Amino acid sequence: MKILKQTLHLILWLAVCQLPGLVGSGAVTNHLDWYRTLARPPFTPPDAAFGAAWGVLYILLGICAWLLFKTGYRTQKKTLTLFIIQLVLNSLWTPLFFGCRLLLPALILLLVLLGQALWLFKDARPAHPKAVWLLAPYIAWMTFAAYLNIGYWVLN
Repeated sequence: MKILKQTLHLILWLAVCQLPGLVGSGAVTNHLDWYRTLARPPFTPPDAAFGAAWGVLYILLGICAWLLFKTGYRTQKKTLTLFIIQLVLNSLWTPLFFGCRLLLPALILLLVLLGQALWLFKDARPAHPKAVWLLAPYIAWMTFAAYLNIGYWVLN
C-alpha cells in the first residue's frame, strides 16, 4: 500500500510540474511565426531543443518535488510553497514573451524566477541534499534562457 501511495504522489508531482509547459504551449504555437522573424542571439538552439529541454526539466522538477514531499509535508511546507511559486512564475514567462511579445518584462520575470529558483535550492538543500541537485539543470537552463532573453531584447 505504501508503494502505491508513493507512486501516486510521484505521478501527481510529475503532472503538476507539467502545467507550466501546458500553459505556455498555446502561446508558443500561436506566435511561432513572430518568434522566427526575430534576430537571434548567438548560440540560440534550434526550436525543437526547447521542447525537449523543458520536457526533461519538468520531469526533474517533478521528481525533486516528490522527494521533498516524501521527507514530510509538514516540515517542508515552506519549501513546497516556494516550489509552487516557482512553477507559477515559470508558467507566466512564456505567455509574456510569446503571447504579449514583451521582451523586457519577460526578462525581468526571468531574472526574478532565477533568483527564486536559487532561493528554493538554498531552502530545500538541508531537507534533501541530493534531491535539490535535480534543480541544478533547471537553474543552468534558466541562466542560459536569461542570456537568450537579453539577446532577443537587445537585438529586437
